[in-house]
Amino acid sequence: MEATDVQSRIKSELKGAHVTVNGADCSFSVQVISQAFANMRPVLRQQKILQLFSAELSTGELHALTVDARTPLEIAPAKSELTTLTV
Repeated sequence: MEATDVQSRIKSELKGAHVTVNGADCSFSVQVISQAFANMRPVLRQQKILQLFSAELSTGELHALTVDARTPLEIAPAKSELTTLTV
């Protein structure tokens, strides 16, 4: 499985999601940012992504998939923690 395959499958399920994929062969980590995760517990977010790859995970074609699933609002505070000092 290729990183582009992983990204395409997630994007086809979660329209408008920002998807970053790292890894190769049968082991990947993904960060998925989508408004679709609003009001979902973290474990449900992960399950939503993992179910997209249930066949590949069960056959071993995909050995590991680490999921970081967040909403845009959860990402925004991390970006705003940077402080700009104007002199």
